[in-house]
Amino acid sequence: MEIRRLDLRRHDETDAWYRALREAASAHRVAPVVVEREALLTSLRSNDGNPNCDRRAYGAWCGTRCVGAALLVLPRHDNTHLAEIGVDVPPHARRRGVGRAMFDRLRDAARQEGRTVLATEVDAAGIGPHTLTAAPGGRFALACGFSPKHTELRRVLDVPVPEERLRALEETAAKRATEYHVVGWTGLPPLDVLGPFAHLHTLMDADVPTGELSREPVVYDAERVLRGQERLVEQGYGLVTTLIRDQDDSPVGYTTMCVMGGDNQEVPQDNTFVLRSRRGRNALEALHLRLLNEHHPHVRHVHTWTAEDNDAMRAVNQRLGFRPVETMYQLERALDRSA
Repeated sequence: MEIRRLDLRRHDETDAWYRALREAASAHRVAPVVVEREALLTSLRSNDGNPNCDRRAYGAWCGTRCVGAALLVLPRHDNTHLAEIGVDVPPHARRRGVGRAMFDRLRDAARQEGRTVLATEVDAAGIGPHTLTAAPGGRFALACGFSPKHTELRRVLDVPVPEERLRALEETAAKRATEYHVVGWTGLPPLDVLGPFAHLHTLMDADVPTGELSREPVVYDAERVLRGQERLVEQGYGLVTTLIRDQDDSPVGYTTMCVMGGDNQEVPQDNTFVLRSRRGRNALEALHLRLLNEHHPHVRHVHTWTAEDNDAMRAVNQRLGFRPVETMYQLERALDRSA
């Protein structure tokens, strides 16, 4: 077996690598969310122009067969003590040392870059603390020395949402939110909202629960937000965004969904944030779902990840009809010079 960097110029190699990643990431999951091939490869091929992180792909090869896929993500400006890793081994190739060999390669690369903490994520079917050790990825991460630092539930909403439920949400919000107005758009944000929009991103990153993770909140400016959304569009994502403004026309909240390319029916909800003083009094969710259905009628599921102690978002999700299907664990381990 050989572990090597992925040759992004070779279509046969990238095809085999992506098939291994998708098979591993989809196994034994409910409505799995897996990045589309072209989106991932476009991101990797434009890595030198990514101002925020360095993304490197590795594969495990037995001859011409790819038996494992791995990603190493090195933040370039914020949280530069971290190295984020992902190791994906299809079920038929597990328990043969493939995952461990890829982990060792990524660990060594992170060490060479001076990183002191490794971070990873595990998606475990079901709800509850037992799910980490019940999941193959969880057992593997623990065996590699990782410890859980934060958990979130992945919740799924079937769309389109019934019209009667949307109308009920809008009527309830209208009674409580006469001092606000909501606007929505698809694609890149209007230039006149970029500054306040970036400020909301900064507030969200500082507000969202992160458990015992070692990461520090990120500060956003207009250029960073615009470039990040431009990269998503370049990768084939359709962006659907809704923004709330108050009577002074100041933005007080937003939500964004990233519609995957092709015929993919799964949509991750990227960010949702409302100022604490303004929560529970707007029609953000209903308008956003209407926009999604209007511009992307093929979508069948919306996915959101919410910390169990995030009471505000849990209430929103319950009101909309999201159902929990999976526990997402964020784990870390210290990385010293020799272990």
